[in-house]
Amino acid sequence: MRTELHFHLLPGIDDGPRDLDEAVELARLAVADGTGVVTATPHVRDLLRAGALAELPARVREVQDALDAAGVPLAVRTGAELAHHDLGALTDDELEGIAQGPADRRWILIEAPLFGDAEGFLDATAELRSRGFGTLIGHPAQRSGFELVRSGQADLIASDAHRPERPPRLTAALAVLADAGVPAERRSALAALPGALLEHGITPLARAA
Repeated sequence: MRTELHFHLLPGIDDGPRDLDEAVELARLAVADGTGVVTATPHVRDLLRAGALAELPARVREVQDALDAAGVPLAVRTGAELAHHDLGALTDDELEGIAQGPADRRWILIEAPLFGDAEGFLDATAELRSRGFGTLIGHPAQRSGFELVRSGQADLIASDAHRPERPPRLTAALAVLADAGVPAERRSALAALPGALLEHGITPLARAA
């Protein structure tokens, strides 16, 4: 079973599931697609807007309890999707609360800006590293994504699933890569690395004094 590191599963926070029933349905689709572990990654901006950042672990537990009760064999981890312009609003402790991976090797999912501000994005990733966190960059543009995979610069793939009508499609994505000529060994690595990142983390730069 695969691991997903970019998945909008928490209901009623962002543009993910509208309610708990929809979250359970989305989780069933993930399992059917071959996934056994997901990290719930709601948008930080929406967590801040709702005053729910501190509630994140409790909301993940609520979803996990619902999945367990429904017999859906999916393990849910805590995370979030950080936009670079929201970084300044978070303390180190709050960053720790949305980070993934083991102690001292934790990392944060930061989304690539869709419309410019590359300089601000690069500054934010540098700041995250200076504050002791590794970085995982989410959803580059489609053409850039293919080039990153072909050149060996992409480390993993994720579905960025949101709702049952925008479901997880990792199996289909791997098939697309196969059709594009990406070697089987490379596709296997892309699918396997998410689990390794959760277990082993990313070695960050030394935390700034």
